[in-house]
Order: sequence, then C-alpha cells, then structure tokens
Amino acid sequence: MPNTTIDLYTTVQNTSGASRVFGFLTKHGKRLANNATYTVPGDLVHALGAARSQRQFKALERALNTGALKIVKSPSVYLLSETGGVTEELAMNSSRVLGTSTPSWQGGGNFVPDGTGPTGATGATGATGPSGPRA
Repeated sequence: MPNTTIDLYTTVQNTSGASRVFGFLTKHGKRLANNATYTVPGDLVHALGAARSQRQFKALERALNTGALKIVKSPSVYLLSETGGVTEELAMNSSRVLGTSTPSWQGGGNFVPDGTGPTGATGATGATGPSGPRA
C-alpha cells in the first residue's frame, strides 16, 4: 500500500436525518447532506477543545449528544516499541480486537470492516504489548 497521511485526519458524518449546517466545521460552518461525511486535518475534538472560546466545542458536544453527528474516524494514536524503536498505531480489526499496525505514512492503511467504511488500520491482529501491569 502506498504511503499516505490519512491517519492524521478526523472524519465526521451527518446523522441528523436531514441536510444541516455544522457551524464548528470550517471557519464559517459547513452544510452536510444527510449521511454525508466531511474530513478535517488533525484532531477536531482537540482543536475545538483547545480554542479560547468553548462555543464551538459545546456545539460539537451537543451535535454528538443529540445524534446529529458522529465521529467516523479520528487521528491515530501512535506508540513506540520499547525494543527496536518501531512506531506503530493503535488499531481495531473487524472483530473489534485492539492491536497495532503500521501507520499509513509508512505504507499501512485503513481497513473496511463489514463494508461500512474505514475505522482503523489494516493488519491489526490482536492485542499487543505488555501482558499485565508494569511495576
């Protein structure tokens, strides 16, 4: 798979049942048709939460709580292996098992479980990492 940077973006979907403007998407808001998706660079939740004004964050929170919007994908969580210094991303496979995978910018990519769309990286085969609490 070619190198991409898809893991660095947030994708949201309008689940309100109608076309709707979401004022916190883009500087002047973005109209999304019912079930339409929109992708923004970076972590939308973090960006809005870190803003001086919490107005847009509260609007995102309301849209999520009322079911008008859902977050389909957010930027990956990256982990560095203690042995070998390999960077991997946290991923969930189609069986909903957490594991790690190669980041998209290193040739990894998203998988499509049950034909519903990307939700994590390919290659996740199960939980990896320490088996129990660390001292």
